Amino acid sequence: MKSKNPKKLAGGCAFRQTLDMLEGKWKFAIIHSLLQHGTLRFKTLERDVAGITPRMLIKELKLLEAHGIVSRQAYATVPPTVEYTLTECGRTLAPIVQAIEEWGLKNQAVISGSLDAQE
Repeated sequence: MKSKNPKKLAGGCAFRQTLDMLEGKWKFAIIHSLLQHGTLRFKTLERDVAGITPRMLIKELKLLEAHGIVSRQAYATVPPTVEYTLTECGRTLAPIVQAIEEWGLKNQAVISGSLDAQE
């Protein structure tokens, strides 16, 4: 029987779980917005994440909240006020988001070229 490297399995599993948790078109855009602006109300966040629908923003925020990346604070006002902020865990994504942004800036020509080729 082959012995499996537990370190390799755990590392691969953690990597895959992280990708699964943060996959999709909108999660990194939401995290990026909250990193830039701090605590935001729902409508402000919706405006800042260009192209997202209210329904999709609600869905993604619920998932990010369930994973402990975003916290939600509701206030008993009329109309109801809800604010979102990154948790301590969510703020640890800052270097990753910054690295993605820097990579995008360095490779803009390649990215633009591949997008043009798709159209």
